Amino acid sequence: MRNVIIVGDGGHSKVVRECLEQQGVYTITGILDNKYTSYEEKGGQFHAPFSDFEQFKNEETLWFIAIGDNKARAEVAAKLGDVSYATIIHPTAIVSKTAMIEPGSIIMPLAVIQPDSVIGSHTIINTGAIIEHDVIISEAAHVSPRATVTGGVKIGARVHVGASAVVNPGLHLGDYSIIGAGAVVVGDTEPGGTYVGVPARKLEKQP
Repeated sequence: MRNVIIVGDGGHSKVVRECLEQQGVYTITGILDNKYTSYEEKGGQFHAPFSDFEQFKNEETLWFIAIGDNKARAEVAAKLGDVSYATIIHPTAIVSKTAMIEPGSIIMPLAVIQPDSVIGSHTIINTGAIIEHDVIISEAAHVSPRATVTGGVKIGARVHVGASAVVNPGLHLGDYSIIGAGAVVVGDTEPGGTYVGVPARKLEKQP
């Protein structure tokens, strides 16, 4: 089994580590998070500050960024540079043989990835989410629990699709846009916009 270092030790990291263990192809050797002030070992793993990450880089070890915030996850990936990443797919997820899951992403329990979809690097497909055929998702996005992304949708970088939201076929969600929980998206979204409701409408910034 390949060794993996986990970056992040918050709530999302708990879920990531459990999914990784249930996948059964990786061994967690250490966890890096700046809540730790020094190197320590316990239970066969080390804990250390993320600021010390350079000393743990080598050709054999894989990495996984277990941070729920899209922006923070992307920033950590930029800091780590050219390391190799694990890809986590929970055993109960259904992933088409023609789908592409890029390194550093996680497909959580009961999620479905349909044919010819592409899941970009460092993306979270959360519990029970459905990604239909021919969907393309850019890097560091998050599709929340039980959300449905229908066929042919293109999702930009760092987009967040809220829990139980529905994105109608063939739409484009602009980079950094946010889709509220339970929203039904019926048109393209602008980069950086926040959309809520049924049908989803853009929230205007308060003056």
